[in-house]
Amino acid sequence: MFYPTVYSKENDQRHIVKDKNICECGFKYNGFSTFIMRDFKKIQFKHVKEITCPKCKSVLKQ
Repeated sequence: MFYPTVYSKENDQRHIVKDKNICECGFKYNGFSTFIMRDFKKIQFKHVKEITCPKCKSVLKQ
């Protein structure tokens, strides 16, 4: 299964995107209220095995 993900350089983890500003675990990847085309380049569809955030993985198992 593939999910929309975003990569965090701060903690070197790949997170699952929840909406236009935050991830499933609460990590905020887009701090601005507007969402522009450049922000779509951050989001990549990756396989579930490539997700490295433990909190995001736990949401999938529920």
